[in-house]
Amino acid sequence: MSGTDRLGAHAALWYADARYRLAWFALPQVAVALAAGLALAVLKPAGEWGKPADSKESEKTYLDLLDKAGKDGDKAAFDKLKAAADAGDISARSFMGALYNPEWAGIYVKNPVKADAATALSYYQKPADLGYPGAQRGMTDLLLNRGRGQYDLKRGCRYGLAFQANPVAIRNNYLNSWSTLFWIAGCYADAESGVPKDPQKAADIYMDTVAARLPLAIGTFTDDLGRQPPDLVAAIQRNLARRGFYSGPTDGAATPQTQAAIRALSGTAAAPQGRPADPGQPPPQARPPAPAPSTDEMMALFKSATTDAAAEGKLRALAESGVSVAQYLYALLLSPANTNKQRITAPDAALASRYLERLVAERSFAPAAAAAAFLYDVGGANFPRAPGKAADMTIRALELKSTDIIQNLSEDKWGAGFWAALQQRLADRNLYQGRIVDQRNDRTIQAARRLLGNP
Repeated sequence: MSGTDRLGAHAALWYADARYRLAWFALPQVAVALAAGLALAVLKPAGEWGKPADSKESEKTYLDLLDKAGKDGDKAAFDKLKAAADAGDISARSFMGALYNPEWAGIYVKNPVKADAATALSYYQKPADLGYPGAQRGMTDLLLNRGRGQYDLKRGCRYGLAFQANPVAIRNNYLNSWSTLFWIAGCYADAESGVPKDPQKAADIYMDTVAARLPLAIGTFTDDLGRQPPDLVAAIQRNLARRGFYSGPTDGAATPQTQAAIRALSGTAAAPQGRPADPGQPPPQARPPAPAPSTDEMMALFKSATTDAAAEGKLRALAESGVSVAQYLYALLLSPANTNKQRITAPDAALASRYLERLVAERSFAPAAAAAAFLYDVGGANFPRAPGKAADMTIRALELKSTDIIQNLSEDKWGAGFWAALQQRLADRNLYQGRIVDQRNDRTIQAARRLLGNP
């Protein structure tokens, strides 16, 4: 059974059979994962993969109560939400967990109750066990963050991996929760977590959180890099080398060169450090940053970079140093959709997608979301098409009010699987009604316009 098959077996059973969920939290994760194929043949799930038992109508009602209680200080709304949660409503319990979760205190500033991690966990547990991604995320954050006083490594990692594999979390972009991914990465680095140790997987996730500029990750892997185990540091060096930020040895040593590469990845340094700094020169971070070129100047670089190696190098350096416009333009230059036959830079869809996704996550940059949607739909060498990701980025572009994406949808140049994926996501938001068919229709465009706010 392949890894994909095992993940499918796990997801199908997770949302369909209570016995399987009980086994997952009672046994080590690896044993359950190996048993998933056999269990799928024996048990007959009654539910549908990716759809935890919930009511969208009641969920919306309780979400409104959550906002009124936490953001407006509405005691009556809190009382209604608490009564529903205490009566056993799963959505209400998940939202009550959010009110008590210390991680959300900065959002629910008028919360009528004091944040309390233990109470949050008591509300989160049942919806988390039933597959609610928000509750799974809350359990992960509170159980793996030692500062919350509820630390439980093995239990937290089980919920973290369940959250990471949850198809609803994947479909609705919950996995852009960088702090949660930071804690999940630790599960792959710690031999005591109950998860098979995989330093490279840990490093790859950690460096994604660094690229997303998560302060906790930047501090951990720059100033405190020397405290990390050598196998993890070596895996980090391999990750940085793949990204083009590091060209030193993969020796697991927490060298200044490795730290400089991590700072460059995070955007806190002027540029990636391919070799040790000249001892006679001040360190890069001590130099005043050069002023970024104007947008017009970067556009001129972009136009020249197709055939001019010097212009391509300047644009690449600006992108690597964290200049948002340059990152966007360099991603367009690398995209397989760039069909200029005179181009001197080989297409690199993977790197282009990383730049575009980072701009969407960090800057809420609508053009990047639209470009990423098209990139995932087209695919490229060593970068297979991903219609689901294309639909996710289309949804994000609509949320960010990109009118370009509506024009792209109207032209119907999308590949197989895209329309069905988009219709499903719009239906999840109660915007699309009708059969899921893998073709463009007026209902889909009207639903997209409603999400854009331009019906």
